[in-house]
Amino acid sequence: MGFFDAAKAAYNGNRAYHLHVDANKLAGEGKVAQAKEKYQAALKLYDEAVRQGNTAPNIMQAYTLLLMREGEFERARELMEGMSRQKGLSDGDWFQLRIQYSICLWHAGQLDRAIETIGRAAAHKMNGSIYGTLGMYWVDKARQTGEFGPALEFNRQAMDYDDEDAATLDNMAQLHEVMAEAERDGEKAAAYRAQALKYYKKAHAQKPRQITTIYYLARMLHQNGDDAGARKLLEMRDTLYISAICPVTREMIDALAAEVA
Repeated sequence: MGFFDAAKAAYNGNRAYHLHVDANKLAGEGKVAQAKEKYQAALKLYDEAVRQGNTAPNIMQAYTLLLMREGEFERARELMEGMSRQKGLSDGDWFQLRIQYSICLWHAGQLDRAIETIGRAAAHKMNGSIYGTLGMYWVDKARQTGEFGPALEFNRQAMDYDDEDAATLDNMAQLHEVMAEAERDGEKAAAYRAQALKYYKKAHAQKPRQITTIYYLARMLHQNGDDAGARKLLEMRDTLYISAICPVTREMIDALAAEVA
């Protein structure tokens, strides 16, 4: 690749990244249509940059994350596998790559491989991203198996790390709701639900636009007979950018909104 080709690839990669950042800001402000437009423009430029030879880890990581958010998991997987064969990746590059690749595996239904993959990143260091993502995986594992011990243990560690993190609070809420659904003792089930509601409310207070919390808290309020509270939460649904990574879909939120209307 010649100097001018390399310069063009770097330029397009940087343009894509700045569009991506702008789109994230718009999404955070509830400007969904404008955010989607910029995301699509960023995807085109990322693709062009990669085809021109840009393999910079920061650009590849941003591109693959956006691909997954837009539902293009197979393309993201191919790029991440290609990135894993690059020489000279730093520990930080491997750390982020393993987290993102685990998301791809989780979305494909390969939960055990996702847990194993992110575990390699966790062996390098623990941070909020690891606690939130791996905590979610363990909740899914508990949901599938009915074995709650490992999920409780890990998410309690996450709470020790940061008991105000919205993702961790949401994970604890979902876990207690699942435990309530599995519990045959009525009093214990009610106690688990009360604890879940407490965690959901705290998560929502910390991060009011967190989609999973909005949905599950609204659903629990609806189940408890508080449709007014559920409607209030769901009022913002049209201002939410719901990515393909999110386990709560637009259809799920709209269906719940129709129930409580």
